[in-house]
Amino acid sequence: MSDNLENRKPWYARFTVLLIIWVAVGLFTGWKQYSLSEVNSHINNFQIFRASFGHFFQGMPLYPLYPQEYFDLYLYGPAFAVLMAPFAYLPLGWSVVMWNGLNAGMLCWAIWNLPLDRMKRAAILWIILNSTITALLNTQFHALCVAMILWSYIFMQRGKLGWSALLIALGVFIKFYGIVGLAFFFFTKDRIRYAGYLACWFVAVFAFPFLFGGLSYTWQCYQEWMEVLSHKNTLNVDIRNLRTDVCVMGMFRRITGDGTLSNMWFLIPSLFLSVWVYFQPKKWAQVDFQLRILALVLIYLMLASTGTESPTLIMAFPGVGIWFMLGEKTTGRWVLFILTLLISSFSPTDLFPKFIREEYVNRYALMILPLFGVWLSLLWDLRKPVQAD
Repeated sequence: MSDNLENRKPWYARFTVLLIIWVAVGLFTGWKQYSLSEVNSHINNFQIFRASFGHFFQGMPLYPLYPQEYFDLYLYGPAFAVLMAPFAYLPLGWSVVMWNGLNAGMLCWAIWNLPLDRMKRAAILWIILNSTITALLNTQFHALCVAMILWSYIFMQRGKLGWSALLIALGVFIKFYGIVGLAFFFFTKDRIRYAGYLACWFVAVFAFPFLFGGLSYTWQCYQEWMEVLSHKNTLNVDIRNLRTDVCVMGMFRRITGDGTLSNMWFLIPSLFLSVWVYFQPKKWAQVDFQLRILALVLIYLMLASTGTESPTLIMAFPGVGIWFMLGEKTTGRWVLFILTLLISSFSPTDLFPKFIREEYVNRYALMILPLFGVWLSLLWDLRKPVQAD
C-alpha cells in the first residue's frame, strides 16, 4: 500500500527519487573536487578532517598549521578526529566521495523525517539543494552538522530522548553548533529523563577521546581547541577578509568600515528577543511552534557566528524552508523568500552576476541580510497564536 501511495505522488515528491538525486549529488561533487588537478585546494577541508585522525593517534598537536598536508586550521574537537577513522583508512578518492555522499544523504533523510506533510518536506529539499551543493563543493561538515541538529529534534519529538541527547552532545563536542539542540528541552514532558540522558551523554562524549589519546594528551587537545577557536574568531572579524564574518555584525562592520564594532550590539538584543518568543509554555507541545523554533535557531547560528561564509549557510537553509512552508504565502513573504534564494543561496554561484557579487554582496557581507529578514519574520510569526495540533 505504501509503495502504491509513493508511486502516485509526482516524481519530484517521491522520497526514493529525492534520495537518489541527493546521494548522486554528493557522490558527484566529491568525485569532481577530487579529480581536479590541484587536489589540496579543492578538497582542503576534507584533507584537514582526514589528517586529524592520524595526528591524534600519533600524539601530534591537532591545531597548528601543517602546510605540507593542507592550509588553514583544524577547528573541531578531539572526538571528531577519532570519528574520522573510516575515512582515514579509505583511499583518498573513495574517502572524499563517500564523505560527500554521507553528508548529502543524511541531510536528505533528516528533512524527510520532519513532522510535515510530504509535499512540504519535498519542497524544503528542493529549496535547500543549491546551498547543499555549495557546501559539498567545499567538502565541509556543515550539511552533516545541520542533519544532526534536525535529527536531535526529530528523536525528541518521537520520544527517543537518548538518541536526541547523544546527537546534541556529539554536536557540542564536534563544533559547538549542536548546543542549539538544548532549545528542544522544554518540548518534551519527560524532562527529568531527558536531562539524565543529556548529562550522561555529555560526560561520555567528552571522555570518548581519552580512551584513545590518554589523559594528558587529550586534555591538552581540549585546551588547545579553546585557544584556536579564540584565535580563529580574531582572524574572522578582520574586515579585510571578505570570505568569513558573513554574520549580521560582520555586515555592519563592513558597511561602516569599523572593524572594532562589537558583536554584543547584535547578540544581546537578539538573545533577548529569542528568549522572549521561546518562553510561551502553552505552545511548547505544538509541533508548528516547535518547527518555527527549530527554524529560528538554525538561522540564528549563521546570523551570530563570525565563522559564517557562503558554504556554511546550508546550516540556515532548512530553517528558511520551514519558515516558508509554514507561513502564509503573502506577497511580502514571497519577495523575501525569492531574495533569500537569490542573494543567500545563489550569489556564490556562476548563475549570479559576478560584478554584483564582488562589488556589493561580498564586499558588504550582504549574503546574510535576507536571512536576517527571515529571522525577524519568524520572530513575528512566533508571537502569533498557533493552532493546536
